[in-house]
Amino acid sequence: MVDTLLSVRNVHKKFGQHAALADIALDVRHGEFIAMLGPSGCGKTTLLRSIAGFLTPDSGSIVIAGEDVTRRPPNRRPLNTVFQNYALFPHMRIIDNVAYGPRRKGESRARARELAQEALDLVGLATFGERYPQELSGGQQQRVALARALVNKPKLLLLDEPLSALDLKLRKQMQIELKHLQEKLGIAFVFVTHDQEEALTMADRIVVMNAGRIEQIGTGDEIYRRPASRFVADFIGEANFLACEWTADGRLKPAVGSQTLEAQACDRARRQVAMLRPEQIRLLDAPLPGLSTARCRVEDVIDIGAHTTVIVSGNDARLTIRLPGGAPKPVRGGDVLIGFDPADIRVLEE
Repeated sequence: MVDTLLSVRNVHKKFGQHAALADIALDVRHGEFIAMLGPSGCGKTTLLRSIAGFLTPDSGSIVIAGEDVTRRPPNRRPLNTVFQNYALFPHMRIIDNVAYGPRRKGESRARARELAQEALDLVGLATFGERYPQELSGGQQQRVALARALVNKPKLLLLDEPLSALDLKLRKQMQIELKHLQEKLGIAFVFVTHDQEEALTMADRIVVMNAGRIEQIGTGDEIYRRPASRFVADFIGEANFLACEWTADGRLKPAVGSQTLEAQACDRARRQVAMLRPEQIRLLDAPLPGLSTARCRVEDVIDIGAHTTVIVSGNDARLTIRLPGGAPKPVRGGDVLIGFDPADIRVLEE
């Protein structure tokens, strides 16, 4: 594929008997922002370090810009990496931290500083060159780490949870700034995070990993609305899971709701579970045509401001419902009629 910048094929990596990566396949296009998302220990950092060259796969290949770099050292790959701890030299001024890469590549001190100043301008730190890292805030240090990576004009930038040390407000601000910077530069970013909201906010496509394997690759909307597995549905956002039973006429009946589901794509030999997002369930005054309905008991009502979370139970199932802020709230302990569109249900294998 001509547009492909990075191609990872059949990559395996073991540490002792533990399979850290198993049959990984991934393509990243020029100018694309990819987020690798998953819980701790899922293999996302191992994959990033393999792409960077800090780890060598046991088998498989890594190709960047048409060149096989699987066994090439990090300094001979057309990429740069921004680490979680920024790794700035504390004894060097900011301008010299950023100029370090060009100097290593043989640029004169004057030219390296010129390139460093351009990179600092790019990240909004034009006047900070003569300061030392300890004189900067966490967000400013993160920008310096970005400038130091960008000064070499890499084809690919790898970022290993670079925002994790920032407080929540600054982290959200930097997510937006980083995405805008990536779009402006047109450089492909591969960004490792365990934060689902961060991935949904920033990425063109998300790679969801679990136990050393890729569970699903897709846009945030695809992964949220059409998860490929129960793990993905549970990891991305909140999800309600309803056990299903087969009916005599070959349809699926969820534990809650008045309607059965078409089941042509389902495997009778495997247990099925119905998935509904909290915002897909409504509270009704009376049944409405086309909606699957059920009577439930209100277990809890939690007002979060922007929305209200309602917990209901019925037929041995417990459901979370998300109501928009300002919507009428049910009474804890009371009975409610819930409804949902059967088309919103995603049937997954247990």
